[in-house]
Amino acid sequence: MADIDHGAAQLAPADPYRWLEDADAPRTRAWLAEQRRLLAARPQRSDEPAWAALLDRVEREAPDRTPTPPAEAGGLLFRHERGPDGDFLTVRHPDGTRRTPTEGVIGRGDRIAGWQPEPHGGFVAVQLHRDGAENGGLHLLPTHQGGRPRHLPDAAPYATLAFTGEALVYTAGTRTEHTLVARRPADGPARRLALPVPGPVRLTLHGGPGGHLLLRTRPQPSGPVRWWATRWTGRTVPDWQPLDLDGRRVTALDLNETVCLLAAEELLALDLDAVARGATRRPAAVAQPAAVLPAVALPAAGAPSGGGPVAGPVTTLRVLGPGPTPGLALLRRLGTTHRLDVHRPGWAADGPAGGASDGTADGATALHWPARLRLGATPYDRHGRVGGSVWLLADDPRYGTWTWSLDGSGPVEPPERRAALRTLTAVGRDGTPVPVTVCDPGPQGGGPVPTLLTVYGGFGIPLEPSWDPALEAWLRAGGRIAWVHARGGGELGPAWAAAGRGPGKSTTVDDFRAAAAMLVERGEAPADGLGALAASNGALVVAAALTREPGLLAAAVCAAPLTDLARYQVGGLGRLWAEEYGDPADPQALRALLDYSPYHRVVPGTAYPAVLFATGANDARVPPWHAWKLCAALGQAGSGAAPVLLDHHDSGGHQGRPAAAGRELAVRSLALLGAGTGLRPPTEPPTEPAGPPCPHPRTHPRSTPVPSRGEHHR
Repeated sequence: MADIDHGAAQLAPADPYRWLEDADAPRTRAWLAEQRRLLAARPQRSDEPAWAALLDRVEREAPDRTPTPPAEAGGLLFRHERGPDGDFLTVRHPDGTRRTPTEGVIGRGDRIAGWQPEPHGGFVAVQLHRDGAENGGLHLLPTHQGGRPRHLPDAAPYATLAFTGEALVYTAGTRTEHTLVARRPADGPARRLALPVPGPVRLTLHGGPGGHLLLRTRPQPSGPVRWWATRWTGRTVPDWQPLDLDGRRVTALDLNETVCLLAAEELLALDLDAVARGATRRPAAVAQPAAVLPAVALPAAGAPSGGGPVAGPVTTLRVLGPGPTPGLALLRRLGTTHRLDVHRPGWAADGPAGGASDGTADGATALHWPARLRLGATPYDRHGRVGGSVWLLADDPRYGTWTWSLDGSGPVEPPERRAALRTLTAVGRDGTPVPVTVCDPGPQGGGPVPTLLTVYGGFGIPLEPSWDPALEAWLRAGGRIAWVHARGGGELGPAWAAAGRGPGKSTTVDDFRAAAAMLVERGEAPADGLGALAASNGALVVAAALTREPGLLAAAVCAAPLTDLARYQVGGLGRLWAEEYGDPADPQALRALLDYSPYHRVVPGTAYPAVLFATGANDARVPPWHAWKLCAALGQAGSGAAPVLLDHHDSGGHQGRPAAAGRELAVRSLALLGAGTGLRPPTEPPTEPAGPPCPHPRTHPRSTPVPSRGEHHR
């Protein structure tokens, strides 16, 4: 193999479908045409109308849902909503009127990749994904009648931005090589700001009132992370001051007019005015309640110690209110769950300001939650000052999402009707406990039913149960869902992530296999009733598991998988992933890669399960030929009757497809998984499980445009 050298060429495996890497070649186009024909003739089509009807009911009962937390700015409430036809933003004004500034800007099927309101609420900056592509550019959309939208095409994909003085400052360029640009939001040319380090560099920008900016720099392709601060009003050259963090890894931060709080191994406070004067570059440790950021030593193997959860770092931090001693909201991982703590003024002054409750010294622990939990953006009041409340968003895999305003008037009150998630434990090949979160279709337990597994296990990213219409359809049909927290993910801290990195990725595959076997052994699923649905690195894990143990699964859906680990650095973003997978140019690393590389483990004459591969032409991360090559290899080698199908979409990308196309893929996936595992969709609307009804939203106690303090959405 020409692109593997330094002694690794002798390990080069056979690559009979290399020609599929050329998407424009006539042979490849003919092969894709044949895959479209096979997809059209798929044997599961008889069940698809019933699955489509069930999915229709799910979406009809939840026409709009909230994928990101609401935000308050300038006395307005901003809400990101997602319906069957795509995404949109709404703005609620103090007089109760509601506007949709994204109307006419976002087309059918466009997805909002990020959004942030200006502190005074005059406009909202929105970044979109179109046709599955992870596009750059920012749309500045006015929130009042008569304003003109503006498009900034130079903004980088997933741009970070800040508002300072009369300028909007944002990261421009590519995904990995950034510049810093300032513009007047209404008009005016771009102004490139000087950086404290030479390029190429990757930047992350944070801003607060009074022109304070924090900048994280990382030279590309690799280099040390550094932090810088300045106060910049738009009329001078930024005077970046380096911050002395003593090598601490910052996991979350937020700032108001005078102070920046940073979460590292401990909670740190930075006097922004002193930094601007050049008087200090070093943050000071905050005297916080011991229960907020306890020093937890992660075990070397990454497993929970003493059978209890591993406390991870703070993932989100929000400053609540102005002044040097504001309130504070801290969100952190606690094993496979989340813990939210809210503290009020007094936590950083002369000791606790209130009575102890649930293990904290000056405020009750607001919430423990076993699924996805997010805190919204820093709030701003109608004067553009940092506000005293923040919104949270919580997912329930069975009943949707709900939002709540943390305004200090009382504890968080989750809806009474919510899924009872359970945590089971599988045993990895080396004896390490592997947690598995389970959601039942009805009352807890209930015997073996077809079970859908999902996994990620990579890049230190935690796998979190969340709501999705296809998953709810599976639950309504009587199936069970299991989230496998395999090594490589971020659920159990840095050591857990490191254990599934490089050669450890094979261990991630074994963790998934152990979880599947455990579900059968415990009577959660029948032996022939396991299916899997995963994307990206998770799809790699599923593909590796089904080629390593073909009888493990009855059916699988793999979206945008890596499958040829000998060539993963060719195309897409593979050149950035050597730390995660290992360098194929290194013979030792190549041996480890080939140990689990799905494309290279296909054995002719083997009965493989039914598999559906989903790819998109606009995937900028994983080239679709990875799935094509494995699809071709399995289709040629398989000896059973189970279909091997490819669903390729010209407008799809790594983050999915436009709404209608995404729904079609969901129906096909449910039909294939249901047919393989024996789960049939109901022909009549199912009866809701018995239980207390969802509480009605209560009136918000403050004189703001917020319509309710807590709201439940699908």
